Amino acid sequence: MKMKIALAAATMLGAPLMTAHAQEANVYLNGGYTQFDGNSASGGGDPGALTARVGVGFGKYFAVEGEGSVGVSKDSGVKLDNEIGAYAVGKLPIGEKFDIFARAGAARTDFSGPGTGGSDSGFAYGAGGDFYFTPHDGIRADWTRHDYNDINSYSVSYVRKF
Repeated sequence: MKMKIALAAATMLGAPLMTAHAQEANVYLNGGYTQFDGNSASGGGDPGALTARVGVGFGKYFAVEGEGSVGVSKDSGVKLDNEIGAYAVGKLPIGEKFDIFARAGAARTDFSGPGTGGSDSGFAYGAGGDFYFTPHDGIRADWTRHDYNDINSYSVSYVRKF
């Protein structure tokens, strides 16, 4: 329920920005691998996941993105079943081929395994960078802190801008 309220609030607050900057909007997709750094909330395991993101950039400095992950590897019997999130992203271009960014939003994780299980959701934030080897293709590396269950995740992915 908290997740739905946070997503609805983010949508309502972001709608005027989206309308004002629609002529500058650009869409990007990325997919890659995410490693979760577990703690007691995840049963102490470090499971891995495949992650997909879709984002819409508004000008050079602002974007919104959604992500979803599906667990593909277990560690110490712990598996990430899935993770979803929605983020506001602030970007800082460093030349034509490299951007750094910070993001903040809401996310939900579902873990299963010995000593853990169930869903948890709340505030998540992180930072990273994109390097573009063509005007439309690049790689992304990022870190995200899931504050609600003290889990960090590290991701590397391919980026495609449209």
